[in-house]
Amino acid sequence: MSRNKLKAFIAFGLVLLIGMGAFLITSCSGNEQEPEPEETEEVVTLTNLFTGETAEDGYDESASSRRSVAFVVENTPDARPQWGLDDPNYSPDIVLQGEVEGGITRTLWFYADSNKLPEIIGPMRSARPPYIRFSELFDSVFIHWGQSSSKKGEYVGANTVFRKDKVDHINQMTFDDSKIGLYDRDYTRSVSIEHRGILYGSKVPAALEQKGFRTEPKEKTQLSFDPLGWMTAFEPAKKIYVQYSTMSSSQSTSWTYNEEDGKYHTSNFENDFARDNLLVLIDDTEYITKTNYMNSGSSVTYCDYKFKGGKAKLFSKGIVKDVEWRVEDGKLILVDTELTRIARERAEAAKAAEEAEAAESGETDEAEEEEPIEVMASLTKGKTWIGWISGNNGGYLEISKE
Repeated sequence: MSRNKLKAFIAFGLVLLIGMGAFLITSCSGNEQEPEPEETEEVVTLTNLFTGETAEDGYDESASSRRSVAFVVENTPDARPQWGLDDPNYSPDIVLQGEVEGGITRTLWFYADSNKLPEIIGPMRSARPPYIRFSELFDSVFIHWGQSSSKKGEYVGANTVFRKDKVDHINQMTFDDSKIGLYDRDYTRSVSIEHRGILYGSKVPAALEQKGFRTEPKEKTQLSFDPLGWMTAFEPAKKIYVQYSTMSSSQSTSWTYNEEDGKYHTSNFENDFARDNLLVLIDDTEYITKTNYMNSGSSVTYCDYKFKGGKAKLFSKGIVKDVEWRVEDGKLILVDTELTRIARERAEAAKAAEEAEAAESGETDEAEEEEPIEVMASLTKGKTWIGWISGNNGGYLEISKE
């Protein structure tokens, strides 16, 4: 079997696995001369890299030439329900939720189109190193209200990460907001001042222009969207409980699948928040205590994610897939564990058949070194929630089939 036949065999097997058919249509008409094919221009369909949506779904293709934005939003009980989270038109494309310090979680909201944002976003909160590094995987401009600061010998803060990684960001504490009016405080809630910081979404484009950031996006994480990729999954997942660590028991998140709209729903943000995909990343964490926090004489213990990669779970359409994740060349890589296993088994079988054929014919062909086969995990088109949990400090996941 030739190497081209080997590759074709593997590719055809994968296509069958995800339920896609390949059809070859030919026509013959005696001795009639077939017309030469007409030259056609290649049509490039631009998609929202966070949701897989196209212009037919309402995606503004011009956003593909602009950088995405990421907002740090608080998640303590006094902050809920957050402004803009369940906006009927501009709910975040991706919401990342993970632990920050003291057992509390915080959220990071990603938007592919900085021109289409909720009227109000908030409560805005301060930056933490793991969230900054996660936003870098998507080349997003990072927008926040304050930041953690480094202390020699104890803690590397957000200020150091911004400087060393040269991250474009807008900080309410230092931004010249006199002409734009990007940030504000809301006084309609009877909560302390740190839970009142808001941002006006319509002002973001002007703020980005004022800062003069690079506008053209760099090559970044490309999520894969293919509903047919779910046809190989068979494990039901109707209810999901996420515990981030032993310290964060008061900030766990529970989801329930709704058969009617095909989405997962949670009330943990004190509203009916729905997502098409849930992705749970299991990572190693480290707790770092900073003494004399803000010269108060007290200490604070930060949670730092290591970006180690490893196991993950991907939920969609009421079922769950095993996934492996890693960061490579500054991008988030999601690998479909089962499809990769099957593809490699097929490749090994095809290779063995090729070697047997070569041995029988007496041919000697020096084997080419091939890269390991990986099948990328596919999400369902739509919006995603990412839960970032600790694999070494008590984080865990419970899945119910009913």
